[in-house]
Order: sequence, then C-alpha cells, then structure tokens
Amino acid sequence: MRLRAPASRSIRATIIGLAVASVAVGGVGAWAATRSTSSGAVTPTMVTATTSTIRQSVSATGTIQPAHRADLSFAVNGTVTSLAVAAGDLVKAGTTLATVDPAGLKTALTLAQADVSATQAQLTAQQEAGASAVQVASAGAQLASAQGRLTDAGTALAAATMTSPIAGTVAQVNIAAGDKVGEASTTAQIVVISTTSWVVEASVGSADLPRLKKGLQAEITPTGRTAKVFGTVKSVGIIASSSSSGSASFPVTIAVTGSPTGLYAGGAAAVSIIVKVVENVLSLLTGAVFTENDKTVVHQRRDGAQVSTPVTVGTTYGAATQILSGLKTGDQLVGTSFRTGGNNPAGGTRTRQSGGSGGSGFGGGGGFGGTGGGGPPSGAVGGN
Repeated sequence: MRLRAPASRSIRATIIGLAVASVAVGGVGAWAATRSTSSGAVTPTMVTATTSTIRQSVSATGTIQPAHRADLSFAVNGTVTSLAVAAGDLVKAGTTLATVDPAGLKTALTLAQADVSATQAQLTAQQEAGASAVQVASAGAQLASAQGRLTDAGTALAAATMTSPIAGTVAQVNIAAGDKVGEASTTAQIVVISTTSWVVEASVGSADLPRLKKGLQAEITPTGRTAKVFGTVKSVGIIASSSSSGSASFPVTIAVTGSPTGLYAGGAAAVSIIVKVVENVLSLLTGAVFTENDKTVVHQRRDGAQVSTPVTVGTTYGAATQILSGLKTGDQLVGTSFRTGGNNPAGGTRTRQSGGSGGSGFGGGGGFGGTGGGGPPSGAVGGN
C-alpha cells in the first residue's frame, strides 16, 4: 500500500491591517450624509481618538485539505475477491477495506517455507559432516537467501488484504469485486481521509515570506460561511511551488485548531495570518488628519470655532493613523473640515480620500472598512 501526501495549491497573498476603533456620528460614511450641497456652512462630522489593538496580517486564499490522507493500492497482482467499504463509510485504523484472491500467494508461501527447511537441513548436514568452511559458508548463504524469499512471500500474502492505516472516512473507491489489480496501478484504488482534523494549503509571495514563521496564529473563513475557524502556521516553504510572470509563490500550511464541523476537502477559504499585534495604539480616522503650512494637524471645535492642533503621527494602518503625541483617548475631532463658505476647508488644504474596497481597512463597527464612493476629505499623511 502506498501513501501520498495532499498537494498544495498556489494563490496570491496581500497584506491587510486590522484593528478595532470607534467613530462618533457615523465615521467615514457620515461625510456624505453631512455634506451640504450649497456653499454655506456644514455641520462637521465628529470623530473620536481611540486606543485600540492593531493587528497586521498577511491575507491569502487557500484550499482546505484533510490533515491525514491515505491513498491505497494493492501492491500485489490478483483479482479482487471482496470489497468491504463504499465512499462515505467511516473506518477505524486497521479496518479491512478489500482483499484479492490469496490462493497463489499462499502457494508461494508454502514453497518458500519448504525451501527454507531444505536449505536448513543441508547446512546442518554439512556442519555435522565436518564440511569445509567454504561449503558451510555457501550453505549458509543459500539459507539466508531462502529465508529472504520466505519473508517476501509472507509480505505478499499480507498485502492481499488492504487495511486502512488511519481512522477516517472513505473518500473514493475506484475498484470493484472481480477487478484485476496489480503493482502497475498509478491511481489510488481506495482513498481514506481524516474528517476531524484539517489543514489549509495556501501560498504567499516573496514579499510576504520573511514575515511568516511557524506558530503564527491564523483566522480562516471557509467560502460560504461567516463563522471563522482558527489555526496556526504549521510550515512555511522556502522553495517556490509555482512561478507566473516572474512572480514566485511559496507554500504555507496552516493547521486548523480543534475539530470544527462543516469543513470539506477541497473547499476554498480566506486566510488571515496575524504577523504583528500592537496594543494600546492611539489612533484616529485618517480623514481627520490634515496638513497646514507643512505641519500635521487635527481640527477641534472650541467655543463654536474650529482650531488646529498640531500632532505627531506614526504608522498608518489602513484607514486609521497612529497618533504619537498631541491628543489623548476620547478627544473629539472634526472629520470633515468646518467651512463657512466655498468648497475648501477653512485654515488648510485637503485632498478627497476615496473609500476604496476596504481590503486593507479596519474591521469591526468602527466604520473604517467598507466600500463606496467618495470618503471624507483629508490631507492624509502616511501610507500602507
């Protein structure tokens, strides 16, 4: 019986940033809701500076595969005399799946046993007769050869019965009673897979490869399901599994944690491998960060007027920007610049930030991700 490991699939990977943050009065989407069609003043959209946990991830798609799979074929020639299972049957390790006619194999075993007995008797006789060392050595070699043939005959007879090496479910049966089988078969005759332990076979590009290592946590969303399952990176390949248009892909295997239900061999899944977690990050919707006179500022409302507050920014995570100094958690800020006339924000310059597809945006209820047309105006700083 021959076992074959499941093949990995090639996919394309991207990088995403994830976090949890809150946006007062609707966040990004509120800009469109509060924008005035006239040239008069508008009610500014207010956002809140929040402290949150930032998770940076490598995103990929992969294929769900059983963690254990046995591709089985008879290793001896013969006729299938019994087939004990069908596709979908549950089996235990050691369960008999099928047999071939053992008559010829039993005969071969009997002859091999007789040959061993005869050569053993010959060796004993030469030793008792005081034969030369060369004669004794020759007889000993003949005995060893006969014993090897006996071992092979016993192995062949045992191979006439196909048993499952793993506990699982019969996934394929490609033989029937009466079929002629033999060692030349290149297709698995019976396939057994585990259905309580799974892996996801994915791939990443060379740019993401240095960020991955064994043991990283991963979130897995099977296609057609909203509930996530979880796993850890089991292995990261350093030899490209495929190359297209000069772009190499490297295999990554994620072991699914536990025994979740509803997973099926060959199913697709979206995978997010968490490569970095930064806690207690003070962040702000990027649309509320502006540039004025070559300085980075945010706008606050004081006594009915808009004032500019200088801030120091750090990394931009998707639709949010890290604030290193100048603000504190809970500060209320103007997301859409307050204007008293015209179409430009008072006291500074801005660019209109498009909403995008949310592929690298923030998840959760903060409104950082999402799709749609125009986003809030900003002179956003930083970048992915």
